[in-house]
Amino acid sequence: MPFKKGTSGNPTGRPKGSVSTTSKLIRGHISQAIDGNKIIQMLDKIDSPTEYINAITKLLPYSIGKVKPYEEIEEREPMDIKINFFTTPDEEKED
Repeated sequence: MPFKKGTSGNPTGRPKGSVSTTSKLIRGHISQAIDGNKIIQMLDKIDSPTEYINAITKLLPYSIGKVKPYEEIEEREPMDIKINFFTTPDEEKED
């Protein structure tokens, strides 16, 4: 008897988004094998903010796992954001 389309074959199985035991073990072994201090030292050597963000972005999936895109999008009204820059009296004296 085939399953109906959209129905799970194991409805009481592992909850969606939970991490399996194997994944937890693998992440634990990887984190022990990688010296976090060396990574921090290498990241500290990066001067460009863009390159720093790119490096962090490439490393994140290895530390927290890849995030699946969320498909449901809620429509929202556009909002206006105004940012006013001003100087304090102390800053005016320095100029």
